[in-house]
Amino acid sequence: MLTLSVLALTKVVGLKGKLLFAALLLSAGGDIALALNEGQYFTVGLGFFLVAHIVYIVAFSRDFKAQRSRIPIAVLLAVYAVAIAIIMTDSLEEMTIPVYVYMVVITLMGIFAAFRGPKSKLVLYGALSFIVSDSILAINEFMVSVPASDYLVMLTYYLAQFLIIYGFVKDSRESQNNTVEIQE
Repeated sequence: MLTLSVLALTKVVGLKGKLLFAALLLSAGGDIALALNEGQYFTVGLGFFLVAHIVYIVAFSRDFKAQRSRIPIAVLLAVYAVAIAIIMTDSLEEMTIPVYVYMVVITLMGIFAAFRGPKSKLVLYGALSFIVSDSILAINEFMVSVPASDYLVMLTYYLAQFLIIYGFVKDSRESQNNTVEIQE
């Protein structure tokens, strides 16, 4: 996360780079909290990731572009969140409200990624990979043991972070190249 955060800060221009940097540092805090004492700080980790997703939403909103073609993606993400919430409700117990809040925020993160204006869909793929990662984590934590869940969560989580940052870096490079061509 630290390497990606430095990449975001140095290769993504302006406020977006700073927001991505902050989101990655918050994610690193979440990683640490989840790793401590065999998940004893799960709620703290959830809080770190919640704030990281809010920061991602702000970063994604900087490129927001209403696109009719992306509406089905937003609807599917909302339907998926509702379905997972319904499936998991009975197992959440005292964590129901925190998990629901988290689900709303990560779903909004996915929707804002879907409505980003730049052509690269890597950020959207990253957001979707994040949703998959957190779904596996939640099912494993609250419902049933998922075989190889640690590996699946980490694979999809790191892929998500990489795709989000690489998508922004790629978009930033293309934007800078287009600016140079216009000036010539």
